[in-house]
Amino acid sequence: MKKLWIRRVLYSVIALFGVLICVFIWADHELNKVMGKSTKVIDFSSFIKSSQIVQIRNANVLSEDCTHFIKNQDVLIKDGMIVQLSENLAINKDAVLIDGTDKYLIPGLVDSHAHLQESKNDLFLYLVNGVTYIRDMAGRAVVLEWRKSIQKNGLGPQMFIASRPIYSESGLMGYYYAWTRKAVDYSNKEDAQKAIKKIKEQGYDAIKMYGFVNPEMFKTTLEIAKENNIPVIGHIPLVNLDTFYQSGQKEVAHIEEITKKTIEDFGKSIAKNPNEYLAFLKARSAQIAKNLKQNDISVTSTVWLCESFVGQRFNLKSKLKEIELKYVNPKIVEGTPLYKSGWLPGRNGYEYNGKDDPGARKLSLTYWKTYAEAIHIMTKALVDHKVPIMAGTDATVATVVPGFSLHDELESLSKSGMTNSQAIYSATVEPGQWMKSKTGKIKIGYHSDLVLLTKNPLEDIRNTKAIEYVFFNQHIIDKTQIKMILKAIVDANNENRSIEIDEYLK
Repeated sequence: MKKLWIRRVLYSVIALFGVLICVFIWADHELNKVMGKSTKVIDFSSFIKSSQIVQIRNANVLSEDCTHFIKNQDVLIKDGMIVQLSENLAINKDAVLIDGTDKYLIPGLVDSHAHLQESKNDLFLYLVNGVTYIRDMAGRAVVLEWRKSIQKNGLGPQMFIASRPIYSESGLMGYYYAWTRKAVDYSNKEDAQKAIKKIKEQGYDAIKMYGFVNPEMFKTTLEIAKENNIPVIGHIPLVNLDTFYQSGQKEVAHIEEITKKTIEDFGKSIAKNPNEYLAFLKARSAQIAKNLKQNDISVTSTVWLCESFVGQRFNLKSKLKEIELKYVNPKIVEGTPLYKSGWLPGRNGYEYNGKDDPGARKLSLTYWKTYAEAIHIMTKALVDHKVPIMAGTDATVATVVPGFSLHDELESLSKSGMTNSQAIYSATVEPGQWMKSKTGKIKIGYHSDLVLLTKNPLEDIRNTKAIEYVFFNQHIIDKTQIKMILKAIVDANNENRSIEIDEYLK
């Protein structure tokens, strides 16, 4: 009997272990599936033109400070670089000639907060929208490989790649976050040194700080990063703003990171005290902006996303119809039943999930409206005190469509206190200077990251969408090719779609 009992226990343990392995394999599959790798990658090279020498003639060229257009300018591009810029250049007989008459030439746009996942077609969504440079804010090995490939063949936007986000959990929770959030986790100095050294060796351009890092590991990370000459950027961790200003972190990844700290300082429910909180913020926003400016801290925007929270929470179907949903990788849209990571009703993490009664919904609605208004107040203060702002979108967070979303962000910035000139500057010159990259200006010796528009974006910021040509590396795409690329992406998405989205399309 004793042997039989032992065998039963042993078989039960083996069966339980087998079930756990199966659950782990399934969960790991789900976590990887939502990265979008399974969607077919289009043959992008078949849609583009390539030329070592390109001459754009008689265009209105945006000034280096983005305040005005200089009329009747010729731009000569050779091997992906701007080599001549002036009026009435002699025609280069070896060049592809582009007529810029009555058109507006601006630098290629930069999305300073993107998440590529493993969805390679997103690279092409950026390019067809005139976004020729992106900062990937939670990089992975495959994206580093994409960058190496682009540096060889030019078939994609330039990339600045931050590491996976830093966490500071110990024990099992550390392993959990490293697995589910694709995070870099450490809870002591020795492990931090190993992790940061590895990040540097792998070729990442920066360390991505996350919001749940404790004060000790935050300080340790910055010290070790400085020794390794690699910047720390991203969220504000578990420290107050006064500590953060002096920390040495070079950038804040969202304006909302700042306003969230003021909500903590307010110490009351902003849903129940919205006007009092907004007055509290207005009284402090100027000093916050001054402190950021004095400590040379740049801020990335993501304003449009914060504005979208009310719509996503209370009227998601309508919100989905406002965006270019059909171009988004279907596996990212569909998410996973493991947690709400998708974009659709029932799978969207921003969707209302509180008590189903009018009072609770009203409080939630007040909270998110106040939250969005706080973003606008803080944005205006940053603009007024000349804090460096870089336009970023947080694509591919729910409803933030790669490429398209940067144009939405520029509109939001224009409505939040920026002039159209300042908004364009935030998506060209400012990030180019921050990255110390020769991009963001139309200038001799700079990369040929350029966009030719049919309408003037200084008159209406929405005109950044009036794209006639995009120039990048040694390649050109025109508006006809853009339509073909977008159709190919839609076809690839539809082949890999498990949930129909027709009811959510425009």
